Formats: sequence, structure tokens, C-alpha cells
Amino acid sequence: METTEMAARKSFIVMINMIAWMILITATGLGVIHFHECPVQPNLPIYVTVIGVTGLLSLLVMYLRNTLDDGLLVRFCSAFSFTLYLFIVCWFIAGTYWIYSIYPPNYVPTSTGDHCHKALYLFAFWINNLSFLFAELVAKCLQAREMAYCPYSGFPVGAAILKTGGAIITGCNVENASFGLTVCAERTAIQRAVAKGYRRFTAIAVTCDIKDSFVGPCGACRQVLMEFGTEWDVYLTKPDGTYRKTSLRDLLPLAFTPAHLQKN
Repeated sequence: METTEMAARKSFIVMINMIAWMILITATGLGVIHFHECPVQPNLPIYVTVIGVTGLLSLLVMYLRNTLDDGLLVRFCSAFSFTLYLFIVCWFIAGTYWIYSIYPPNYVPTSTGDHCHKALYLFAFWINNLSFLFAELVAKCLQAREMAYCPYSGFPVGAAILKTGGAIITGCNVENASFGLTVCAERTAIQRAVAKGYRRFTAIAVTCDIKDSFVGPCGACRQVLMEFGTEWDVYLTKPDGTYRKTSLRDLLPLAFTPAHLQKN
């Protein structure tokens, strides 16, 4: 009976070690492969790579310690292993705090089209139970603002819409000498998305050059957004990338929607 229990215990330990090796090798590989391919969040590959490398190193030191007889080298390996474990725990906790301070924790990630997001973001989500897609949404709206055509107001605005399924469509404000023909960034993004055949959306990020407050879409844009659903998440974004999350329903209460026409 004792032999059976020992064999079962050894099999369990071997299985756990194999799983640990697979996870750590995957983390290291993804981090290294996408080290220079994550412009939205360049620190993410570093974070994942360090977890993988230190984890692999700790396993190797543990195996080395188990093959040695008691002595100075064994005590050194034990101390080194303890230091590595402590570093890994601190790194993981610090990374988790950093991620939670930037990204919403309640979104299930999907494919985004960026080279690093498809695999690296999903792996980091699995490690921390988080999503990084909204970070890209915010970054895209900041990038779109740089493309704004606003020679008259000098007030550039960028918008990025998140489609159901993960695609992101951007837009910027386009002014006209006949001021009434100016099109806002939010409506530009909606029109581009509709032209691509998209009809269902979950979130939008909006930004402008105002640094000391969060600025929302104008009333006309809120009504246009409401045409495609009432449950939008809206991220009001400052130029430094910080944002405030609200909802379209809060921004446009008692709104007139397509549902009202169906009641006639």
C-alpha cells in the first residue's frame, strides 16, 4: 500500500512539473517572440518574459539541489531558490497591481489583429485573469486624434469603437470651411464601421487635447451612437492615456432610440 501511494505521489509530482515547464516555456517564448511587437503596451512582453525565465531558473536550481549531497552548495541553492521565489511572488503581485491600475478586469479578451495581442494578451489574461483589449482601444483613440483635420478650431478629437468580436475602428474629426459640414470623430468612426459591414458594438473611447478634465461626445454624437445600441461602455480619455469609464445610457438618459419607432 505504501509503495502504491509513493508511486501515485511521484506521478502527481511529475505531472505538476510537466505542467509548470509547459507554462513557463510558453511564457518565455511568447515574451521573446513579441518583445518588439507590442506598441500598445511594450512593458507586457517584459513582464511575461521575466515570469517565464525566473520560473524556469527556479526549477533548474531546485533540480540541481535535489541531485547534490548536503553541503555548502546545497545551502547556496536553497538560498538562491528562496530568493527567486520571493522575487517571482513580488514581481507577480506588482504586475497584477500595475495591470489592474490600467485595465478593466471584467472583459473577456478576443482576437484583436495586433501581432502580439492574439497570443500574448490571452496568455497574460490567463495568468492574471485580466483583459488588455481596452488598453488598445484607448491607445487607438489617442492615435486617431493625431490624424484629425481641424484647421479652424484647432481642437483635434480621436475616437475608437470596439466591435463585438474584437475589431477596432477609429475615426477623427474632419472640419470644413462650411462649418455645418464638419463631422465629429465619433460619427466618422461609426460611418467607417458601418461601411465595413459592422452593426454591433460594445465600447468606444474618445479623447481630445484637454488635459485637466474628461470630455465626452457632443449631443449629436451621443444620439448617433444610440442608434446602434444603448449598452455602450464609453471611455473618456485624457491625452496622457488615463480614462474614466461611463456608459452611453448615463450620457444620454431618456434617449430616443429605434425601439420607439417600432411602437407606432
